[in-house]
Amino acid sequence: MLRNEVSGGTPRRAVLSSGQEIRRLTLLIVSEVRFLREALAELLSRDPSVTVLGLCADVDEAIDATISQLPDIVLLDAGFRDGTTAVRRIRDAAPESYVVVLAVAETTETIIAWAEAGVTGYVPQTTALADLVGILHGIRNGGQVCSAGIASGLLRHVARNARSGPRNPIPRPAATLTRREHEISLLIGAGLSNKEIARRLDIGVATTKSHVHNLLSKMNVQRRGQAAARLGTSGNAAEGSR
Repeated sequence: MLRNEVSGGTPRRAVLSSGQEIRRLTLLIVSEVRFLREALAELLSRDPSVTVLGLCADVDEAIDATISQLPDIVLLDAGFRDGTTAVRRIRDAAPESYVVVLAVAETTETIIAWAEAGVTGYVPQTTALADLVGILHGIRNGGQVCSAGIASGLLRHVARNARSGPRNPIPRPAATLTRREHEISLLIGAGLSNKEIARRLDIGVATTKSHVHNLLSKMNVQRRGQAAARLGTSGNAAEGSR
């Protein structure tokens, strides 16, 4: 893997030439095409609001880099071999990071396939380079630009699945957390990072990441903030310490 070394002191906010301060977007670029990933890294790094954490050529490298660096977005080339499987593996290993697929043919069938694999967003292959950073910031902040045809197709797909699914699905039982996971959930809610949690609880960072992953899985959420919000109203009691 060709990786841009980034110091641990990289600022989390960037000040644009207009004086506007925004939270810096961190990216991991994944493509089997060396020219594409290096060119993208070169161009995106010119934007003061973007930090490229690394470049990966295969799924295993991408998983290792995502777990260790926790980028906001893993930017995956749509031409990646067996890309939907790659998305699932990355999301399973690091659910806190968004996976965004780049240069997608914008058809309803294609977008549905990527969505079902677990992508958070996509960049159409017709996107101008000048618009790329703005689209990625929008996805990180919960948005997605798509055509009216795609939006309509997605709604029809959801409606078909709703009609064919069970009318009264059995509710998923509430997750029961260990005492350690409950402690970590409180620290996540307080805004602490994995490293800060590890120091507070006097455990390793790798152990902290494992607890966070288990916590998110039990709560059936993808991001730390969602877990903290749900625990705040669920009233789940922690099990005895393991």
